[in-house]
Amino acid sequence: MNRPVELPNEIDNMVHLKFLSLQGSRITGLPSSLGNLICLQTVDFRFSNTQVVPNVIWKMEQLRHLYLPLYWTAHPKLRLSTLHNLQTLDHVSSLCCDLKDLTLLTNLRKLGIRVTSSLESLEETLKCIRSTLDRIRSLFVHNLLGIRSGTEVTQIVLSCRNIYKLDLIGRTIELPEDLHHYPNLTKLTLCRCDLKDNQMAVLEKLPNLKSLCLMEETFEYKNTKTLVFSKGGFPHLECLKLICIREAEDLKVVQGAMPSLCRLYIARCERSKTIPDGLRYVTTLKKLSIRMPSSFTSRLQVGGEDYYKIQHVPSVEFANF
Repeated sequence: MNRPVELPNEIDNMVHLKFLSLQGSRITGLPSSLGNLICLQTVDFRFSNTQVVPNVIWKMEQLRHLYLPLYWTAHPKLRLSTLHNLQTLDHVSSLCCDLKDLTLLTNLRKLGIRVTSSLESLEETLKCIRSTLDRIRSLFVHNLLGIRSGTEVTQIVLSCRNIYKLDLIGRTIELPEDLHHYPNLTKLTLCRCDLKDNQMAVLEKLPNLKSLCLMEETFEYKNTKTLVFSKGGFPHLECLKLICIREAEDLKVVQGAMPSLCRLYIARCERSKTIPDGLRYVTTLKKLSIRMPSSFTSRLQVGGEDYYKIQHVPSVEFANF
């Protein structure tokens, strides 16, 4: 059982400590005396319960990697401007931090932002920290503003043009039209973005994308009936994951789509009744993993009515749920 625990009082004296991880624990509180641990290089506060993070992180000037809690608050706002060595900043909150502090984080390469407040001056803020955002290689944006938002995510993505990895969770509506001009983007994960169904055309034009994961409610639930992978789309995609895609009834793969696909994973796409017929044209496919109801997987077994669609795939794994 994962019971609530307290940090030992002696931790204040561990002034030479370089690594501190509380990931997965249920800490009852974070003392301000953590500011004594000025030699820390990695701090992982990714625990599940909401916590107040004391404004002492700024004292840890040797910090390289900072993983803030999934849900947290800070009073006053967390100061980050002194962390010149920081390379990873995860779950920074627009409500609990001044994003302009990022201006001084010249070594930052991995950034995770939780949009928790309406950013009226977002454009101004992004201009202020542009030099830092140009250096970002991995970007994670979690939008928690719901139906009141969408454009904030697009503005943030537009400011990070050199990323190779992008994860978007929460309402986005539309992706930047010139996303295909991001030369380094190779990994993309989308979840609960509520994208319009025409956004598939934006995705399939990404010239260097190698890994794509589409999760629940990536697209609008009411207006998306079929996900179409068009001819010539996703030219360099090697790995595709479709997880909990409940908004689409059908998946259609047109001959000539995904000519480089090697691995395909389909799980819990509850409205899909069968695998796309066009998958038989994807001759590069080496591994197929499916976690679907038995009514779906039984059709793909040897002798099944859909077996011809996957008989060319060397490795096929089934799991029912």
